Amino acid sequence: MLYLLGLVTSANEVYARICALSLFVASFLILGWQKAKYHRFSWDDIFKNNTLVIVVFTMLLTVMLIRPRTGFYFTGIFIGVAFLHFLCNRKFYPPPKFFYFVILYALLLFFGTIGTEKGFRFPNKILSFFLLPLAFCFFRLPQRTLLQIGAVFFRMGIVFLSLCLLYWWFNFLYLDADLTGWIGGKTAYSAQMTGWDEQAKTIDRALRGTVGWENISYFSAYFFVTSWSYFYHPSFVSFVLFFGLITGFYLYHKKNILPTITRFELILYIAFCFIVMLLMQSRIGIIGLLFIIAVTGLYYLKLKTNYFKIGLAVCLLLGSASFFVLNDKISGFTNDETRSAFRSVAISYIQQNFLWGSGYNQQHLALEKEAKKIKDSLPKTVYPNNSQGRITYVHNQFLGDMVQYGIWGLLALLLMLGTIMYYAVKNRSYLLQMMVCFLILFMMIEEPLYVLVGITPTLVFLIFFAAIGESTKKPKNKTQAKL
Repeated sequence: MLYLLGLVTSANEVYARICALSLFVASFLILGWQKAKYHRFSWDDIFKNNTLVIVVFTMLLTVMLIRPRTGFYFTGIFIGVAFLHFLCNRKFYPPPKFFYFVILYALLLFFGTIGTEKGFRFPNKILSFFLLPLAFCFFRLPQRTLLQIGAVFFRMGIVFLSLCLLYWWFNFLYLDADLTGWIGGKTAYSAQMTGWDEQAKTIDRALRGTVGWENISYFSAYFFVTSWSYFYHPSFVSFVLFFGLITGFYLYHKKNILPTITRFELILYIAFCFIVMLLMQSRIGIIGLLFIIAVTGLYYLKLKTNYFKIGLAVCLLLGSASFFVLNDKISGFTNDETRSAFRSVAISYIQQNFLWGSGYNQQHLALEKEAKKIKDSLPKTVYPNNSQGRITYVHNQFLGDMVQYGIWGLLALLLMLGTIMYYAVKNRSYLLQMMVCFLILFMMIEEPLYVLVGITPTLVFLIFFAAIGESTKKPKNKTQAKL
């Protein structure tokens, strides 16, 4: 209708963005109010019951879908609210034992500042590793309440995906682009828009200011899909959306406790998610989506039926066939020219610094120096003519930790992931099992525990899934420890 009225123009994109954000906020308020009607809120006693914790925790999960900086702020607000709840109730709940290994990993990052340019210090970036597990010890929510929170987040994921599709359609019409070309590979489009300064500055930061944001007019395809939310990175958008999908599968499985997530909603989320991944041209998005669906299917076949072996054989057969039919696409998942070159630089550096690496947050310096040493073996398009500017990090969490902390970084990371998985298997936690499996896959091409846009969501959903796991346990004592 807007197109027929001649309103679909680049100049009106800013209004489309405002409308999309407004619809997102309105949808959250409506969903939240619907859930609130069935919860006994007591505003007169807001700190002595779970009211404020529930509200802020629900908001925290939801804002993970939009501008990352908003998520950082809400993380701080949530930690503060949890502490106030503790002061009023004076109850401290023991955390799952794997939290200690999360903190142990963070301590390695802390001691990794020794010998760096800025010297020994406590880096603000790793605060979440300490404060979020601590906040988890200040409250306990009933399982049904946590599932209600998950239902709001899952449905907001559907809203987010719907708005991405509408926003893309608005941009697609005035760009007059080719749909086949859009979803067929990595593309960029010229757009002289008003109000796209923030997007241009984002690209300029990636290019280390070598071009100047005022001169940027070409934008990667994903900007035309998610810019309304100011969440630009397609891999990390997928990262959060997949936590929503994992939550949705769990809620559907628990429909006897919370009969609100329908099969239609789950299918709708998957379908919309697949289309958005195509439009964002996200390789990790497509592979991650298929991975979660396949592993979840096998998980529930093992749990509910006698057809697990048949399902496993089908998955192996389809997986093997895809390697032959889609070999180029699959190999491009980790072996694109840039990532392969970064990996070569990292391995070369690790071989010479096996016991201890560059130190905390020094990847870029170590990799740049190493790249100069082996520049003759690197593609010229990667070094020194890398279109993304400097080599910022390896884009592989396992190698990245070894570059910074040597073999100790790899051992600490594996120990943390292993203890979470052990807890998940022991307590039959689908949520944490799937989280670890997906994290391992995601860590092959990104470093979610190195960049803030990955650290905060990882820790937030870790405590959310852990909270659900703890809520299913029967308490050993009738009363919790009081301080």
